[in-house]
Amino acid sequence: MKFFSSLIFLVMSNMITWGQCIPDTSITHNRPGTYPDTITGLPHAFTGQAYSTVIQVKVLTDSTTSGGLTGIIDSIVIENVLGLPNGFSYICTPAGCSFPGGSNGCITLMGTAPTIQMVGTYHLIVKSTYYFKVFGIPQTYPLDITGYSIIIDTTTGLTSLEKVNFSAGQNIPNPAKDFTLVPVFLSHPGEVSLTVVNLIGKKVLSHTFYLQKGKTNIPLDLSGLQPGIYLYSFSIGINNVTRRMIISND
Repeated sequence: MKFFSSLIFLVMSNMITWGQCIPDTSITHNRPGTYPDTITGLPHAFTGQAYSTVIQVKVLTDSTTSGGLTGIIDSIVIENVLGLPNGFSYICTPAGCSFPGGSNGCITLMGTAPTIQMVGTYHLIVKSTYYFKVFGIPQTYPLDITGYSIIIDTTTGLTSLEKVNFSAGQNIPNPAKDFTLVPVFLSHPGEVSLTVVNLIGKKVLSHTFYLQKGKTNIPLDLSGLQPGIYLYSFSIGINNVTRRMIISND
């Protein structure tokens, strides 16, 4: 059965105080998450510094099974988060990590890496169970959610944002209709902000991505935008690249 579409993860890269997070009730998407896990990623952790980041969770009320049947979601329970670095833990809102169908919740990942021996990449596995009903009959479905990693760096390895070389290429395809890819290259890992405006300067899209070194193709969902000419800008530190794209009816 495919219930991936019933759980939406939106990564919030800002650091917060340790403790229970606050669900973002403004999230009302009815489709898979805004940011692909492998592109958005989680903020880096650094040795000797407290780390805390939030994963916002949106649970839908129903989802389609592999047999084409509609299952009504009762709840999704996060059973465990495997692969966390030693000394790291997680806490949910609501407590108990049980997210009812149609609700908003969140998960805080937190901890401290005290020594340089902890430097490395830690791939996470979120163990979850779906509780749902098909024709009123209770069902359960276990699912491992992968794609998140926590990367621990040394504080001495931090690179000044002013020294990060990056470029953003022309979106493909262009003109585009509902979907397009934008190639971005970074000389070092970093947080990149994307803004899309129309020709009168009104902001129509805004996202933040944590990208790894090298080339990444960032997908953009354009289905909510009207046909026309737009400008998209990527910025990291004091650096900024702006290009033009066309959204068409065809």
